Formats: sequence, structure tokens, C-alpha cells
Amino acid sequence: MLTAIASLVVFAISLAVGPAPADPPTVHSVSDISQQFTFYMDGRFHRQYLAEDGRDFRNWGTLHKADLSNVNLLILTAGDAHVPYADDSIRHVMRFVRGGGTLLFMGDGRDPMPPGQAVVEAFDARLTTDRATAPLRGEGELEAAEITCRGGTILDLGRRWTPLVVDASDRPVLATRRFGKGHVIVGSRGLFGSRPDASDPINAAWITPMLVTRADDKPIDPNRRVPPMPAELAREFGPLTVEFHEGTEPYAEAIHEVFEEVRPHLVELTGVEPSPGMIRSMLILPTGGGGFSSGNRIAIGAWWGNYPEKRYPMVELIAHESGHSWVLPHPEPLWNEPIATWLGIKTGQRMGFPEADETLARQIAKARRHDPDLTQVNPLAEDAHRDVVWGKSYFVFEELERKHGPQAMGKYFQTKRAILEPGRRGYSMDDCVAVWSRAVGEDLFPWFQSLAFDVDPSRTDIPVASRP
Repeated sequence: MLTAIASLVVFAISLAVGPAPADPPTVHSVSDISQQFTFYMDGRFHRQYLAEDGRDFRNWGTLHKADLSNVNLLILTAGDAHVPYADDSIRHVMRFVRGGGTLLFMGDGRDPMPPGQAVVEAFDARLTTDRATAPLRGEGELEAAEITCRGGTILDLGRRWTPLVVDASDRPVLATRRFGKGHVIVGSRGLFGSRPDASDPINAAWITPMLVTRADDKPIDPNRRVPPMPAELAREFGPLTVEFHEGTEPYAEAIHEVFEEVRPHLVELTGVEPSPGMIRSMLILPTGGGGFSSGNRIAIGAWWGNYPEKRYPMVELIAHESGHSWVLPHPEPLWNEPIATWLGIKTGQRMGFPEADETLARQIAKARRHDPDLTQVNPLAEDAHRDVVWGKSYFVFEELERKHGPQAMGKYFQTKRAILEPGRRGYSMDDCVAVWSRAVGEDLFPWFQSLAFDVDPSRTDIPVASRP
């Protein structure tokens, strides 16, 4: 009862003194990754510059289909020539700005010009290939700002633009203009952070207020979420759904065909099917920069390794990302990435690609530069070189297959599935060696220790015994 009375008193006081001060401006930003996927745009930009001022959403689908009605900031990059900005998408962006939204375009000119040139031209600006000359300085609202730039090009601007950052020759590197009720900001990519881990929020002291104050000109409902923007097209291939959008559609069926070629080899190499519930969908990404796996979904860069002109890199990538779905629900310690690539290399060998043999030999040779006989450097050490971790992992897999038969990896996966319970917490390198020992019927701890692995059977609850 006292609590209820106290609540009423607080409520009455709040009515008497009027509404609380207005909240800071709320930004609903959309980072577009439909024209060119980068991990930086997949949430990292927001963490660097807008985390305290609103919500970030990502557009994975065709840009002109994105619902921007409750969005006040759209972030675009120069894009990739494989997926030009469609005319419908450019008109969609112009309507967004004309209606009050703010567009941030980050990009630099190059030869040939990136497809984003068509976007900035719609607002009477052009990218150039002329390099900006240090030092850079701010103008107007950024006159007192400290400017950091990691290289970039200058802009060619129409008369309605206002330069905000210029180079040593007074040429614009960042500029803004009004367009309808909204704002456009165009600037060199070098003015913004770029690391995928979002550890370099350069220029945040002025980038954040520059974006927030302009975005605030378009009212949004902060209590209403922006609808999801997935890749909106899909095809069902048996149990697998392939997801794509208009820009990546030309690649979807051919990449699925590679997956169908790769999959049987992975089953033979591992001796098991993917873990239950895994690899239900495959997303085609507008990038040549690789892919990722979340277990039930793998994502593949549409032109990885210059695909389709070159085929082996795509075989290795698909096998790698799929391989992550074989190791779950217990990710591999130390070599979770190397084992996935090794599966890709072995798949490539089985499919007759000489590049696979070259890749394997090259990585083991890199490891030997740091550890000539592969017996001195502990790959589990914090300062172990990446080449040692990868190359020694490959060496271990190759040696185990040589000593215990070409199905040694398959025996390992079968044993791992058989003896590890789904709810198990943690899977260490000691556990891993114990499973390998069970798989091949031999205590492998002394052999791993001879290769400088810091492993000990006393640190695992998995008995080192003959295979079950």
C-alpha cells in the first residue's frame, strides 16, 4: 500500500512540473549492404558513430524495395561494379532525401569509377580520381574540428554544395547540401573507420553530431521498429533455401550447383552428415570478400576468387563455410578455421584442382619458416604466429591421415558425435586430442606433445581409451 501511495505522489508531482525534458535526438539508421557486403557495415559503423543515439538496421535486400518510412539516416558506400546501383534504387534514395531523410555516402573515385558515381551524380556531385593532399582541415561547422584521413580523393561539386573538409589545396573532400527537406553528405571513405572490429572510430567527435543533427530533421517513431530488410528472393532446392536479391540473382543458381558438387565430398571426408538443423539456407552476398556461417545458414561471396572465371576458390569457400556446420555444436579449439579450410582443400583435391595441392603445400611451408621441423613452437601460445597455427594444423591432419588411414578425419568426426553430449560445456584442445585418441585407437597425447602442443590428458574428462 505504501508503495502504491508513493507511486501516486510521484505521478502527481510529474503532472505538476510538466513534461520531462526532451530526449536526445533518436536516429533510425540503415546501413546498406545490398550493393557491397562488408562486415564493417554490418553493425560496426553504428557501434563507432551512432550507438548512443539510436538504432541501426541493415538492408540485405534490393535497395529500392527497402522500407525507409521510419528511417532518418541512410548510409551508402561506393559499391561494387558487379552490382550497379539500379535506376529504381537511385530514385528511391532521392525520394527518401527529398522527404526529409539524411543520406551519408562514403566513397572514393577510381578508374573505372565505382557504381556509386551514379548516386552522387543524382545530387549534382561527382567522385574524382584526384588524390587529396594532406593536411586536411575543416570548414564552416567543422572549422575547429581535428581531421584524420587515411587517404582518399577529392570531390567535384555543383554550386549548391557546402564543403565541410578540404585538402591542402582547398579542394573538397567532404561536403553537404540540402535536397528537398533532407540532407546529403558525401565524403571520402578515408575519413571514416574501416576495421571490421570497429576499433577505429576516427573523427567520431564531429561525425556523430554531424549525422545526428541532420537526421533529427525527419521525425521518426522511436517506439516502432524498422521492418526487417532481408534478401527478398529465394529458391528452394530440396532441403536448402538459397536467398538472394535482384543484384545477386545472376550468381545464385551456379553457386548452388557448386554446393551440390561439394557436399558429397564433405560427407565422405567427415564420415557424417552436417549436425542436425545445420545448413538450411545459403545467402548469396554481394562481395568477393568471402563469407560466413551461422550454422544453419551459410553466406557465400558471389564473386569470391574471381568466380565464375576461377572455380577452385569458390569450391574451397563453400566447403569451408559448410564445414563449420559439421563441427557444431562443439566448435573446434585452436583450428576451427584451419579445419574448415582443410576440408575445402581436400574437397578441391578430390575434385581434381591442382590449386588445392599448391595451397596445402604453401601453408605448411609458411609454418616451417617459424618452426622448421614443426616441433618447437606451441601453436596454443598467445604469441603463436598465424602461419604456425594454420600450417601446423594442416600438417597434423595430413599426418593423422597418413598414419591412420585416409578416413582418420572421418573417424574423428564420428567419435566426436558419439561421445560428446549435446549440452556439454566447452571443448578444449585436451578434449580434442582425447577424442582423436579414441577415434584412432591410440593415445595421441605424446605425439601432440612432441609437436610442442601444450596438451595434457589430466585436463580432460574424456578417457583416452580404445574407440567405442
